[in-house]
Amino acid sequence: MAMNQDLAKEIARRFQEASSLCNSSLRTVMSNEGLGQVEVYGRLVGYFMGNAFSNVIAPIWKKYPELEPEHMKEPYVKPVPILTQESQQALRAFLAEAQAAMELVRSSVSPDESQEIFAFDGIAEVEDTIAAISSFLENPYFRDERQK
Repeated sequence: MAMNQDLAKEIARRFQEASSLCNSSLRTVMSNEGLGQVEVYGRLVGYFMGNAFSNVIAPIWKKYPELEPEHMKEPYVKPVPILTQESQQALRAFLAEAQAAMELVRSSVSPDESQEIFAFDGIAEVEDTIAAISSFLENPYFRDERQK
């Protein structure tokens, strides 16, 4: 069977529906499963979405440009990483308590005792993480550069 415009339209529609369900399934997995499974499935979802678009949908739109949705023809605008007010409030509440806990440790436990009691680099790693989260609150970003 040769692909005509009607068949191309149906194939593109089905892959778009599958992509929508794939995205929805990822949200469900994120809500119900452990981090390891979320990372694996998230990567697989990315592969499916990228491959489905690059290898099926985009070639159909190239052959039948009239099938490409108008919003896909608009130039790409890089999203700006902004945290919602709710997220900002949650981070501020966490940071206030974490900083208070660290201040209690610094004012109550001598540096020598801290090295003896607390694991690894003592409290320095915790302080560094709190500082990194504070920086993230002030300047949110999408990807941790250290993970590239």
